[in-house]
Parts: sequence; structure tokens; C-alpha cells
Amino acid sequence: MAKVLISSSTVSCPAQGKVTPTGRPRLTVDGVPVVRLDGISGKTVSGCTTPTDPNTSSVQCQTVASVGNAAGKLTVDGAGVALDTSTGSTNGSQPTLSFTAGQNKLTAV
Repeated sequence: MAKVLISSSTVSCPAQGKVTPTGRPRLTVDGVPVVRLDGISGKTVSGCTTPTDPNTSSVQCQTVASVGNAAGKLTVDGAGVALDTSTGSTNGSQPTLSFTAGQNKLTAV
């Protein structure tokens, strides 16, 4: 089973950029709000170390372009929660996001 993401979970690009997810307080794990996909989509990526270089088509990650694969059964306010198995990409040249739940009490499918 996949672990549910919370607002203190780690969402990052391959070049050390970080995304701060926004949680929904209706469901919490140890008092920390659980995150839906809309709490990640469109967010700013900060600290990406990929240099923007027009000569090499290298582009620094700046925003989350897409996120997918929410939980099918566990929902908050009608939408599936984000999981450590969710998928996502940024607008940068190293676009793949990785997700680490940072908790192991709540899992979902």
C-alpha cells in the first residue's frame, strides 16, 4: 500500500528543488493535514540547481506542471489524496518529481 502525503512530506525534482505541498485540515496524521493533488499542482519549485542555459536547452524547474495518480478510495472533500506513488512533473528540463510521505501511519490504494 502507498503512504499518504501530508503537508510536511517531501516533494522534489531531481536537482534538489523542493515543493511545499498544501494540506486539507479535514484529515490529518498526527495533526498534520493530508494533501490532495491540487495541493501540489501549480506550486512553485524552489532551490532547483539546474542552471537555465539557452545554449543547451537546460531549464531550471520553477513550477509543478502536472500531478497524477491519487488514491482511489481515500478522499478528502471529494478528491483522492496524494500518495508517495503519485506521479508529477515540472516545467524544467529535469521534470520528474519524487514523493516521500514522511509518515507511515496512513496508507491508501
